[in-house]
Amino acid sequence: MLGNVTRDRRRIETNIPQLCKTIFTICFVVIFSYINSKLPKTARQNGVRLRWWQPPRHSVHQSRADWIVDEIVIGGKEVNPNEVNDDFGAGRRTVDWLQMVNIRYDNYCGAAHAAVSQSAPGGESVIMTTSDVSVADGDVVEFSIAIGCGADDGAEPAVCPLALHYSLDYGVTWQLVLDECLPFEPGCNGKAQMASIYYPTGQWRRVTIPLGSATTSA
Repeated sequence: MLGNVTRDRRRIETNIPQLCKTIFTICFVVIFSYINSKLPKTARQNGVRLRWWQPPRHSVHQSRADWIVDEIVIGGKEVNPNEVNDDFGAGRRTVDWLQMVNIRYDNYCGAAHAAVSQSAPGGESVIMTTSDVSVADGDVVEFSIAIGCGADDGAEPAVCPLALHYSLDYGVTWQLVLDECLPFEPGCNGKAQMASIYYPTGQWRRVTIPLGSATTSA
């Protein structure tokens, strides 16, 4: 949401519109933020509606209704799945993606089925986000990736790298699945490790990453 010292109230409407309850009030000052909230028990029933409601202005200091909302997700499960599996059109799929921004299913780099990034408007990212998943110690993430296969050598603008992140707080904050580690750095135990950032190679490669304890579900 974006605004100038505005106040927004997200409300619940049950089957009778007159009976509304406020989940929480959001105050913000010229900033975009991702907000998540667990719905109260009274809202977990058939026929519930949600609305974003901003009260009328009663002060000269609250004269603007300047705000925007995006990427709304309502849903989830009490017990999250422990597998994400998608071959993007070849018939094997166990996940509904939570977010696919500037992504399409298409042929790419010799593969008949792939999730392919497309030209994004200026300032927009290309994002694929899974739904919430339960990760246990010993799990791995595996995927095939090709970056820059359709780009001409020396073409401008250059193809941007792709980062693999994880979040433990429903997408509020994100960290790299793997941080860069050099043998001489404290805590690296004399081992080298590349960050989970992938650069253009113009061909397919297979990536397998054991998920450490930092990525496991609580």
